[in-house]
Amino acid sequence: MKTGKPEKKKKQRLSNLQNKIVVCFTVPILFMILVGAIAYRKASTGMSQQFLDSTEKTMTMTVSYMEAINSFVAGEALKYAFDTDLNRYFSGVYEKDGYAVERKKLITNQRTNLLSTQSGNDFISNVHIIPSQELTLISTTNSESPYGFFAEYQEEVSQQGGGGRGNVWTDWHHVLDTHMKLSDKRYIMAYQIQSKNNKAMIVVDIKQESVKELLQDLILGEGSVAVFVTPNGREIVTEYLEEGAESAFAEGETVLYDKPFYQECMQSDEKIGHKEVDFQGRKYLFVYGIVEDSGAAICMLVPNKVVTTQADQIKWITFAMVVIAILVAGFIGVTITIGIRSNMKKISIGLEQVAEGDLTGSVKVSGRDEFGDLAQSANHMIQNNKKLVNKVHGATDQLELSADEVKRASEIISDYSLDITQAITEINEGMGRQSLHAQECVEKTGLLSDDMQEVSQVVEKVEMLVRETDTMIHRGIEIIELLGRRARETTDITNQVGVSIEQLSQETENISVFAETITAISKQTNLLSLNASIEAARAGDAGKGFAVVAEEIRKLADDSARAAGEISHNVQHIGTRTIDSVRSARQAEEMVALQGHAVQEVIQVFADMRNRMQELVTGLQEIVASTEQADKERAETLDAVQNISQIIAETAENAQIVSQTTEKLMENVENLSRTADVLGDNMNELKSEIALFKT
Repeated sequence: MKTGKPEKKKKQRLSNLQNKIVVCFTVPILFMILVGAIAYRKASTGMSQQFLDSTEKTMTMTVSYMEAINSFVAGEALKYAFDTDLNRYFSGVYEKDGYAVERKKLITNQRTNLLSTQSGNDFISNVHIIPSQELTLISTTNSESPYGFFAEYQEEVSQQGGGGRGNVWTDWHHVLDTHMKLSDKRYIMAYQIQSKNNKAMIVVDIKQESVKELLQDLILGEGSVAVFVTPNGREIVTEYLEEGAESAFAEGETVLYDKPFYQECMQSDEKIGHKEVDFQGRKYLFVYGIVEDSGAAICMLVPNKVVTTQADQIKWITFAMVVIAILVAGFIGVTITIGIRSNMKKISIGLEQVAEGDLTGSVKVSGRDEFGDLAQSANHMIQNNKKLVNKVHGATDQLELSADEVKRASEIISDYSLDITQAITEINEGMGRQSLHAQECVEKTGLLSDDMQEVSQVVEKVEMLVRETDTMIHRGIEIIELLGRRARETTDITNQVGVSIEQLSQETENISVFAETITAISKQTNLLSLNASIEAARAGDAGKGFAVVAEEIRKLADDSARAAGEISHNVQHIGTRTIDSVRSARQAEEMVALQGHAVQEVIQVFADMRNRMQELVTGLQEIVASTEQADKERAETLDAVQNISQIIAETAENAQIVSQTTEKLMENVENLSRTADVLGDNMNELKSEIALFKT
């Protein structure tokens, strides 16, 4: 038995398996590289954001601390500005005779207070109280305290925008420095305020060194710079310097104030903010905070490499771990591949022997892994094949006898199949005749069903018309009843109109009485006017005015009599119309009563029609019920006939199927005979093949 394969194909299969193992190890390594890249990106982004949040919080705390210092300074200045004894001193009270001791004591106490204020806060450099008159200037300095420059200093404050009371933060006070011989390098800003009586100026300097120490805490690594910038451009610069290293900025050099990114941030609405900027050719993170009360800004410049230092460390650690993982995975992969190739080669050789028909050998591999299980399964398969070959060899003779018996049985089945085919043919003919008769019955029943349905449809249409007529009668009754109610309401309204007209007649009679009363009053008024005219004539010139009044009264009486006559005439006319209206209302009432009787008669007619329609509907419903019962019985009959027809058709169909099955059986019998012949031939070949196996 020649089933061997070339050695080249075996090596090719082993090579393909090796490639698959390499791919299996390569894919996780690629995923590790991807995970490392994603971890580095996430860590870089997270650390940068964490660094930024921490830096902004530090800046917020620093700005709040500076604002608290400024509030303390402003509070100290206000304390001296509103001090009662000092304001009396500024007003010249202590310059009067007899106040020399009090003046000296006051100056001593106030200088002590100023020194206490200076020592109580590290951010206060000096405190100066500048009076307006020829008074002694009080200050924490040990230099001479000149006087007489209050007006000059006040003019400088006005130029700085301090307003009337001079409550401003300023970058410098040149007038004070000049007169006091002070250096502006000791302070960075100053708060100045006028006294309560506007006769002195209190000035508190912010110590430059203390602000610089505050900035030292903001240095965050190599290359970092912290800058305090006043509104007018004075700067305090601190930077990270290694021991012995020199500053990168020249003395007095402007670091931030003239930079566009600084001006842009100062003009924004954010009190605390950040921005990535280019500074001296390098990338920096610029973080700033604005001290609201003084307008100064605290700024930080942090190199980007400081922000990403930890992320870079993670990147290199990740890279190293990935390289180590690749080397370890490569070593493990090569070792596993060599072992797999060796075992696969042993298994392949053993199976090739089995394929050539040699069942006497076995498969041996090294190790106790899955290949050991595979070798054990292969050996088990060889043993089972050996048993199978032995059994097949013993069963070959028996199978040959069975083939002869199959051939004889196929001849007997062929004879029976011919008899069954003839009987089925006779059954088909009888079923065909029964199917024709059943079909005729179904057609007759269908015609009867159509006639019944037409009768039912006509009855339903008549019933629908009767119901519509009944609805119309019901609607007519409702309308007539509504008309009756309207007639009764009209009768009531007519009665009310009659009553109202009678009341109007009584009111016109009252008006006539009032008109007669007005006529009587006008007559009396004429008599009074006549008597008045007579008395006025007797009085002569003294009664002329009274005569005019009497004449006007007479005219009024005539007009009243004329109006009363018109009212009486109109009342008579209204009375005549009222009598006519009462007569018309009575006639209308009689007509409405006649209409009411007619409406009642119409309602009775409609009620009779409705009763007759109800009887008609009842009769139609009985007809419909009878028709439905007949149609139901017709449907049952039709279903029974159809069932019979269906059963006949199914029987004929089954007979046809049996006939077809018989024909197929005949074909299969012939095939069985041929198969028996072929089986005999194959049996001889099987004996030859089994003889090749070595057991």
